[in-house]
Amino acid sequence: QVREQPNPITLLIGALNLLKKENGFEQDLLTPGFIKEWIVSEILGHDCHKTKHGADAYSKDGKEQYEYLTCKEGGSFQLDRIHEENLHRITRNNSIFFALFEKENGLDCKKIWKCDSNVFLGEVRKKISSSRKESSKHVSISQNWVQENSELVWQH
Repeated sequence: QVREQPNPITLLIGALNLLKKENGFEQDLLTPGFIKEWIVSEILGHDCHKTKHGADAYSKDGKEQYEYLTCKEGGSFQLDRIHEENLHRITRNNSIFFALFEKENGLDCKKIWKCDSNVFLGEVRKKISSSRKESSKHVSISQNWVQENSELVWQH
């Protein structure tokens, strides 16, 4: 039935907009990374952010804030537009969660690790200070670093 529609993509966008309205999201659900953040928040029982400002998710009681970083199998976790002046993007959070997604379809979450914000902050500071590219402002975190410095909290 989906393939019989004049434009099947409108069904997908319509379904997303319905979910957006039902869940009180203010941002465009197709914002890069948002769908994965929503998936992770559902798995972990967190409240996903409703706008793109602030933490990625919150504890159900609202007392804790979390940052989510995601990547596909074989990739690395990226923190974009980060520099010494905006490290509050890390320090405002109680924990950092790293979610690994299946390589082929990109939406099946395979594993989630939890890292202490201060441990992650130390690694980011090291990477910022050793970066020679002043224009990049991107920090890449390997899956090996995550496995060695974080606790595996969920696995599919």
